Amino acid sequence: MAESLSDRLKRLAAERTLGQQAEKDVRELQRRADAFISDNARPEFEKLHSIIKSLIDDVNPTLTDFPKFQLYPNGMIQQGNYVAFIRFDKPSLNESANRLVITFGPHPNAMYFDEPPEPRRFDLHAGCNDAINEILWQGDFGELRTRQLADVILEGLTQYWIDHTPHSAQF
Repeated sequence: MAESLSDRLKRLAAERTLGQQAEKDVRELQRRADAFISDNARPEFEKLHSIIKSLIDDVNPTLTDFPKFQLYPNGMIQQGNYVAFIRFDKPSLNESANRLVITFGPHPNAMYFDEPPEPRRFDLHAGCNDAINEILWQGDFGELRTRQLADVILEGLTQYWIDHTPHSAQF
């Protein structure tokens, strides 16, 4: 039996109501995620510094074939003549917009016979997980938790050091 015009109109109205509710739910979820990111991105960045400091304290005594890491108050991490700069920008207190830039490069005061090596720059931003209860760093390294990002930063600096230190000077 064919659906009556009245039934079709009721079905269309119900579908429209469901669609509007779904759009409203998505907007509310995005609002909650933006608020969570806005409130937690800066503290998570500060947590990143604490984790890096702890990792450096743990790993430095075990480094035998590599220069020790040095962490400076401005967030710069040095290994040999090379550094990692970590810069976090959050332009507005009440918005989720933010940017984390990690740069591996030569130490600004290092002397080179030739041109210094080109820096490597990586862009990320703070996002959150689906449950909206954890900051995740998203961008050039994929999606990482803060502890994973700390590992990537120290490994990246060591890899940069290996790539740009003459073999005879490494060991």
